[in-house]
Amino acid sequence: MSSVFFYARKDAKKNWKMFVFVIMAIAISTANIIIINGFMDGLTDGFLEKTMDTSSGHINIYPNEQDKYIEGLGIKEKKLDGLDGVVAYSPRITAGGTLHYKEKFKTIKILALDPSKENEVTILLSKIDSGKTLAANDRDGILISYRLADDLKVKIGDEATIVFENGKIRVFKIRGILHTGLAMDTNTIIINFEDASEQLNLFNKASIILVKLQDGTLSGQYKNKISGELGIQKIKEWEQEIESVLSSFKTFRDISNFMNAIGLFTGAVSVGIVLYINILHRRRQIGILKAIGMKDSQVLFVYILQAVFLGIIGILIGDALGYAGTKYLEAHPFPDPTLGSLGPRFHLSLIYDASLVTMLIIILAAAIPALMASRTNIIKAIWGE
Repeated sequence: MSSVFFYARKDAKKNWKMFVFVIMAIAISTANIIIINGFMDGLTDGFLEKTMDTSSGHINIYPNEQDKYIEGLGIKEKKLDGLDGVVAYSPRITAGGTLHYKEKFKTIKILALDPSKENEVTILLSKIDSGKTLAANDRDGILISYRLADDLKVKIGDEATIVFENGKIRVFKIRGILHTGLAMDTNTIIINFEDASEQLNLFNKASIILVKLQDGTLSGQYKNKISGELGIQKIKEWEQEIESVLSSFKTFRDISNFMNAIGLFTGAVSVGIVLYINILHRRRQIGILKAIGMKDSQVLFVYILQAVFLGIIGILIGDALGYAGTKYLEAHPFPDPTLGSLGPRFHLSLIYDASLVTMLIIILAAAIPALMASRTNIIKAIWGE
């Protein structure tokens, strides 16, 4: 075995210039996997965090299938207050309407909430680009999404008119401009829960109740418990709420895997071609080695070992480049007008996964030329045929 290691090392030294290019191809492929997967993790984790921070509780309570609203809100809130493990809850009303400013108007989604309760469940009201957030006792102010503000050319302090879906009209003052990085940035305005109840004649009703638990991992147990206590069947855990988001990101993950596969293919082809060329140039030496007693398995192992050497060096360099690139982009994310910023997230699993996959591909790529070397005919090789 020591002779195998010796020959593999000596042969690698003789061809170090050629092997440098292979090592760089492997390094770039490995770094590419780490950075792209880091971006996908950053995009997915960031979007899920924003969804949980602004649009969902650990458990979300909806009206039963035959109802448009949750009836008897006050009684249901008292029952939630009596449940151990329920930290906070926030009822919301969602409705449609139009927002008018001077000669312009836009169709809007109205989101009504109680600021004091909402702040205990989500951080939605802190997502302010400019101006100030909605106070608990503010019955005349609204928050407006930044895209809506751009479309209507409104500013903080301007007065705008809301026409509710039932035809009622009321003038509000714009307190702040909202930027969540989610779909609600398109055309959402936020008003006080009591205002919406009054304008829409929805006293003691809600469209949804977001519930925050002391331990979010117990949402499955509390789902059944809350359903029994409140007499409501349509209750979703936070994991169910983000299913659609996860399915959307699966497509992006497939695209990134395809890009990674291209990089791996490039590295694998480089390894295979270089080893193949090296074997063609060393056919006579291989024949001589076999003539003096080297077995086919030993010849095979020589070239597999060379591929492993190349892989280890290239992967270590790629890991370093991938780590440095991911950490840099994590600290300097790309600005995005919708999501706020786009940057990767670094986890050690990125390095482990990239290193393992790259090494397996390299060994597979080396297998064919290594088998060719091991099956070389002694006489033909020595005579150069």
